Amino acid sequence: MADEAAIPRDDAPPPRAPSGSFARVIGVMNAVGTLWIILLMLLINADIFGRSFLNNPIAGVPELVAFSIVGIVFLQLAHTLRSGAMTRSDVLLNVLERRAPRARFTLLSIFHLVGGLLMLMIAWKFWPSVVAAWLHPERNFMGNPGFFTIPQWPLFILVFLGIVATATQFLLLSWNDLRSAREIAS
Repeated sequence: MADEAAIPRDDAPPPRAPSGSFARVIGVMNAVGTLWIILLMLLINADIFGRSFLNNPIAGVPELVAFSIVGIVFLQLAHTLRSGAMTRSDVLLNVLERRAPRARFTLLSIFHLVGGLLMLMIAWKFWPSVVAAWLHPERNFMGNPGFFTIPQWPLFILVFLGIVATATQFLLLSWNDLRSAREIAS
């Protein structure tokens, strides 16, 4: 059972270079998230070195780590979905794959459609927070005033873009699943 987690799902796109402009965009978002992780590790190590050996920590590292984790997750979410690495239970889908492949693709299409619609609803509700953070950065920040602060609007924009990209990817997957169900029917 443990070995099965490393096997890509059958309905995931084959591993290859991204095709299409949207796939390239989410590939770049994923790469930026990965580079951000590397920079974050360097910052944390520099802070540890400064604390331990120089008795001089870098101001704001905990805030930047909290800020970064959220940004990285949303930058990489659409690519995670596209590559088939999103966590889900496949028990019913595996049974349907053998017994009723058309029903499997129909169920996947509904699942992905609902996921896309939910992400669009989240984007719709989150947009006013993005606007408020942009218009009033003095009221929307992380950290301690006088010590270290960082405005929230860059993070909110990244989260919003990640939500929209994930919604788009869900809807594209839904469309592909629906086409696959139709192909099996013909």
